[in-house]
Amino acid sequence: MKKLLILVSVIFLFSSVYSQDKKVNLKKNFGVKIDVFSDIWMDIPDDITLKTINRGCDIYGMYNFPIKESNFSFAVGFGLGIHNMYSNTIAGVINDSTIFGVIPDSTTYKKSKISVTYFDIPIEFRLKTKSKFTFAPGFKVGYLINKHSKYKGKDLTGLNIDIIQKTTDIRNLESLRFGPTLRIGYDWFNLSAYYSLSKLFIKEKGPEMYPISVGITLTPF
Repeated sequence: MKKLLILVSVIFLFSSVYSQDKKVNLKKNFGVKIDVFSDIWMDIPDDITLKTINRGCDIYGMYNFPIKESNFSFAVGFGLGIHNMYSNTIAGVINDSTIFGVIPDSTTYKKSKISVTYFDIPIEFRLKTKSKFTFAPGFKVGYLINKHSKYKGKDLTGLNIDIIQKTTDIRNLESLRFGPTLRIGYDWFNLSAYYSLSKLFIKEKGPEMYPISVGITLTPF
C-alpha cells in the first residue's frame, strides 16, 4: 500500500510539472489507470488449494501518442503490479528448492498468502472510437521489487496461541515477469486481462505456476 501511495504521488507530481507547459495537453494524452483483478493461478501443485478470489491491483501512469488524425494511438508508461496467492500452504525451502507445505487440517487459520510486487513498464496499441469504445492490446514487462508471505492463525508448532507471521524470505522467485495484456470497454470503465508468459519461480527451483489476471480497469483521471 505504501508503494501505491508513493507511485500516485509521483504521478501527480509528473502531471503538475507538465501541466505548466501549454504545448502538452495532459488531459488528452496522459492518464492514470487502476486495475482491480483476481489471479487464476495455472499449473499449481495438486496439493495446493487456492481461494476462489486471489485479488490484486495495478496502478499505471501512461502517456498516449496519437497516430496522426486516426482513432489509433500508442501508449507507454510505468507503474506497480501487486499479485497475491491465498492458499492452504506455507512456502519453505528443501534442497535449495522452494516447496509449499500444506497446513494441517487440525490447524485453524484465517489467512496464508504470498504476495509479489513488480515495477512494470506497460505498452498498448489503442483503438478508441468517437463513441469512446476502447480496444487496447498490449504487453508489459516487470521487475520484482517486493515479496513477502503472511500467515494469520494458530501457531504451527502445536501451541494453542494465535500468531501473525510475516516474512520476506521467499526464495527462487524470477526477477522478471512479462506477458500480453488486453483492455476492452467504454470510456473510463474497461474489462482487462493479463497472461503471464513467465513463471513465478526459477525453473527447477520451484513450482512452474503462473497467473492469468482477469478484472476491470478504471481511468479516474
